[in-house]
Amino acid sequence: MIENYYPSWLCQELINNCLPWQEGKNMSFGDFNEQYTLHDSCWIGIFYNIGYEQAITLAIDWNSVWLPDEIKKGITVGEPYIFIRLTGVEQISTANYIDIVNIYRIIGSCEFEEIEGKKFLAIDDVFGGQINIVYRGEETFLKLEKNRRILKI
Repeated sequence: MIENYYPSWLCQELINNCLPWQEGKNMSFGDFNEQYTLHDSCWIGIFYNIGYEQAITLAIDWNSVWLPDEIKKGITVGEPYIFIRLTGVEQISTANYIDIVNIYRIIGSCEFEEIEGKKFLAIDDVFGGQINIVYRGEETFLKLEKNRRILKI
């Protein structure tokens, strides 16, 4: 069932690390949080390309309810995906994760802080789980529709 939920291009491009990042927007997570929210969005996963670089891709089924109207107007096919690429990743950890079966892991909130050149990102889900990421690099945000059409952020 799950493998049929996502389009084949999504799986292939995540695994092959070939999403169209050149179409994404570079901005800090702090700036992103001032304009947008991940609240009520569903995790697809975190993809760590450890074979080639210190970068991860956060893949999220982005809940359009909380999006600004100018972005909602551009959506033609269901809920969009948002991919967030973080470079210079030093640490990823999880806390309070429990197995949930046949339920999507929904994001409740996220917090971002930068201290002495290190960036700290914590993303909490509604079940009490938390993902903590420490990195020093850049953030790129890429929004795609399910038909792979690129949407501007």
